[in-house]
Parts: sequence; C-alpha cells; structure tokens
Amino acid sequence: MAEVQIIKLSSGEDIIGSVTEVTLEGGRMLQIEKPCYIMMRPKPENEYEFVLGLTPYAPYAKDNIVPIMPMHVVSVYSPSTDLLNEYNKRFGSGIVVPDDKVATSSIKQVITG
Repeated sequence: MAEVQIIKLSSGEDIIGSVTEVTLEGGRMLQIEKPCYIMMRPKPENEYEFVLGLTPYAPYAKDNIVPIMPMHVVSVYSPSTDLLNEYNKRFGSGIVVPDDKVATSSIKQVITG
C-alpha cells in the first residue's frame, strides 16, 4: 500500500502524494499518485505570517500518476499530521487522523467518566 509522503525535489519543490517505488523501462523510479505541490503564501491580513497551500502537481498526467527519477529526489519524508489531514481531506482518502492531544483527552474522559 502506498504511503502519503513528501518528496523534496532537486528543483526545490515539495510534492505530497501516495508514493511507491516502481520499475519503469528497466529503471527504478518513485511513483507519486495524486501529487500536490506544497506552497507557502502570506496571509492576506499579515504578510509576516504564512499558510500552506496545496495545488495539483502535473494535473494532466494520465490517471493522476507521476513517475519521478531518483536522481531528482533530495529526500522523502512523512508529513506532519496537520498537513496529512489537509491533503487527505482535499485529494486523498478523506481519512483524518486525530490530533494526539485530542485523542489523549478523549481517552482520559472515557477512563475517568
């Protein structure tokens, strides 16, 4: 099963999506399904504060799948829970992972009544 990860490209772009390793035309590549470009933009009310935005990456790719050659990858890493939830709500499975603080609070309420 593909895991949602962030790929940092040598061009400086950060791409999030479901990443798997595949062999295409005899070479190993990373394949990213439903890829989105992660961008930071200033908040309209305060140019010194930023918000993250997601926009489709390679929106015309067949089946919404993009192969990436390993030589263009700087790193691959897991997204924060907040970013993963936002991606899943808009482009992924729709599954949202609860925040650890909320989950711990809910468990305490169930235990203590």
